Amino acid sequence: MFKYKPKQYRHKPLYKKFIRLRANVQYRRRVFLLKFKKQKWQTLLSFLKKQQRRRKKKYKAYDLNRYVLPKYYNPFKRRYKNVLLNKKKVGLFYGGILKKVFKKYKEKMLKEKKTSKYLSNNNQAILNLFEKRLDILLYRAHFTTSVRSARQLILHGHVSVNNKKVTTTSYNVVNGDIVSLDSKIQTLIYKNICSSHFWPLPPKYLQINYKTLEFCFMDKDKNTNLSLAYPFRINSYFLLRYI
Repeated sequence: MFKYKPKQYRHKPLYKKFIRLRANVQYRRRVFLLKFKKQKWQTLLSFLKKQQRRRKKKYKAYDLNRYVLPKYYNPFKRRYKNVLLNKKKVGLFYGGILKKVFKKYKEKMLKEKKTSKYLSNNNQAILNLFEKRLDILLYRAHFTTSVRSARQLILHGHVSVNNKKVTTTSYNVVNGDIVSLDSKIQTLIYKNICSSHFWPLPPKYLQINYKTLEFCFMDKDKNTNLSLAYPFRINSYFLLRYI
C-alpha cells in the first residue's frame, strides 16, 4: 500500500512563495506561461511584468557591499520583516536553504577568515561559500533548470569531479576542478540548455564547454560583483542579521 510522506519531508508549493516575496526568485518561465485566474496572483503578475519592462530598457549592476539609506527612512521600522524576506529570497534561490545552514556557513566563514586575506565583508563571504557548491554551479552553468533538479542528478551519480563520482549535493568545488556529466543524460542536458533563457548570465569564474558538457571552476576574484547573478535585488547587508 502507498504510504504518504510525512509533512516535514514534503515540498511546499513553489509559486505561492513568490506572492509573499513579490519576486520571481528562481526566474521561472512558467509563472508567465501558466494562466493564474485567482485574484491573489494578479498583483504579483502585474508587478513582475513591470519589472520585465524595466529590465529590457536598462539593467544596472550595483554594489552588494554598499548599505544604502534613503533620505526619509526609519531604520527600525519593519526591519525584521525586511531581513526575513531578504533571507527567504536568498534561501529560495539556492534551493531552500534553511536557517541552520546559514549558521553553519557563518561558522565556516569565520574559521576561513583567519587564514584568508580578501574576505573583508562577512555577507559577501557567505555568498562566495554558496557559489562553490556543486549543485549551484550546475545551475549556474545552465545544465539544469533548477537547483532541485541539479541535486537530483548528483544524488543519482551522474556528476563527477575530476573523473570521480560525487553524490553529496553540498560538495565544495576547489580552484581548478573539472566537473563533467555522464553520457547517459546528454539528451536531457542539451534539452535544458536549449530551453534555458540564459538569465542570470553564467559567471566568469566558470569556463564552460557546451560540446563536451564540462566546466572548469576558476577561483573567484575578490572584486567579482555578484549583483548580475541574481534575478532579484539582494541586500547582502541583511544576510547575517538575527542569526
